[in-house]
Amino acid sequence: MNGAGEYVVYYAPEAAQATVKRRRSMLIQRLISTVVSVGIGAAVWYFFAAQVGSFGPWLVGSAVAVGLVWLIITGTALLIARADARQVAPGPAFATTRDGVWVAGLWLPWAEVGSFHAAPGRLGRSPLLRVQARDGRSAAVPMNYLTALPANIDSAVRALSGGRTWIDLSRLDD
Repeated sequence: MNGAGEYVVYYAPEAAQATVKRRRSMLIQRLISTVVSVGIGAAVWYFFAAQVGSFGPWLVGSAVAVGLVWLIITGTALLIARADARQVAPGPAFATTRDGVWVAGLWLPWAEVGSFHAAPGRLGRSPLLRVQARDGRSAAVPMNYLTALPANIDSAVRALSGGRTWIDLSRLDD
């Protein structure tokens, strides 16, 4: 797929790994923050027991509770980033020619393309570039981990399909 009139977009696995690394770092920071907060709460309770009184256990407990909530949130974000990274392998993710489009292993001639749209990512996932065939088959690639911007891909699709198909990017605003 490297001839004239072809547009190929590759996966960017280094971007996916950078997201995993950033989320792992955030989890470690949250863990350290929780330990420090619990330690400060325990120290305040221990050294100022007379002033804190019966509020001491609540002080430590609230630090533990808030810390655990943030650990769960950042741990979930790390798991999501790892799942996204598993979808990204070196090589082409998307290609379009004057004859049709290839997305994540699914080849469709332009006449068989039912819809082409961007689906917003949920819970920290990458938005997806999704193609749906008229017969129900579909394929998607994570847009955050591609080597081209959505508008560039849309321009290539419009040009190489002869204006018959374009990517609906409106859902990215949701």
